[in-house]
Amino acid sequence: RPKTQCEQHRDSLQRGDGSPPIGAYVPQCDEQGQYRQQQCHGSTGHCWCVDSRGQERQGTRTPPGTSPYNCDAPERPKTQCEQHRDSLQRGDGSPPVGAYVPQCDDQGQYRPQQCHGSTGHCWCVDSRGQERQGTRTPPGSPRFNCDAPGKYIYSMEFKFKDHNISLNRLGRVGYGW
Repeated sequence: RPKTQCEQHRDSLQRGDGSPPIGAYVPQCDEQGQYRQQQCHGSTGHCWCVDSRGQERQGTRTPPGTSPYNCDAPERPKTQCEQHRDSLQRGDGSPPVGAYVPQCDDQGQYRPQQCHGSTGHCWCVDSRGQERQGTRTPPGSPRFNCDAPGKYIYSMEFKFKDHNISLNRLGRVGYGW
């Protein structure tokens, strides 16, 4: 039979003498050549569950010395962030070059701070993954503390009858009639 994806992945990590590089994670395949549901890193002792493509199931990683996650437990439905992230993956499990891929936490929620891996820009997002206005920072500049409530609010506008009052990012008040 031809080699499976797991076997190709495993074999691609072998050096000329047939052994993997020291400290490298090598996927474990079952007798049929499929990814074993539970994968463990021999050097670090971390274990996690994977899907049929060998992709780590979020929230299943356990540190060394702790009981491994029950990989037979039903997988929870994917969150909006996980669906967004996974929709960008190509067949080989990697995103298109230069694409922004959202970062999800262990519960599958959007991380409050998102960064574009190619451009280095970072910004804060709300629970729906929408960028919070005024929080985008270029590469190399200080990032916003996205967990600090209200720090990202930069402009507000109030309308009273025929008067507009705006508060800009410097806290200055502007009036419009």
